[in-house]
Amino acid sequence: MIRRRGARTSRWRGVVPALLLALAAAVPAAAHEEKAGDITLQHPWSRPAPEGRNGVVYVRILNEGAVADRLIAARTPVARQVELHRSTLTDGVHRMAKVDGIAIPAGGAAALEPGDLHLMLRELKTTLMAEETHPIVFVFERTGEIAATFSVEAGHDDHRMRDP
Repeated sequence: MIRRRGARTSRWRGVVPALLLALAAAVPAAAHEEKAGDITLQHPWSRPAPEGRNGVVYVRILNEGAVADRLIAARTPVARQVELHRSTLTDGVHRMAKVDGIAIPAGGAAALEPGDLHLMLRELKTTLMAEETHPIVFVFERTGEIAATFSVEAGHDDHRMRDP
């Protein structure tokens, strides 16, 4: 029996890249963090969102210091404005409201997560596509500014309220 060398490999040529892409989509983006002084930003992330609409950023903020701090603002070049928000569910109605700051207790943490506190990216200037990263600056009352990046991740399934 004579085998042609290319016949066997050509059959797999399209399958291997497709398999690698599927695997990459199934694995969440690697966790990343930024630290300045006592404040650590753990894995800022967002969901995909179309240009012109609103998006969100979630992050866990740790304060290893002996003094409380507050997140008071954020900015990113991918949105016209960034607002600090809290989502609530009252009598079956989901609502979002701006907040003037998010407390980060001394020796504690604050979680910005789906269905609760988050950064609202108003009027996106670009589409947020899965597997991209974008710059963002977090502004704290005591610590000042911390430059970071947020990753755009598809596949987060949250059974609580979903943002835009």
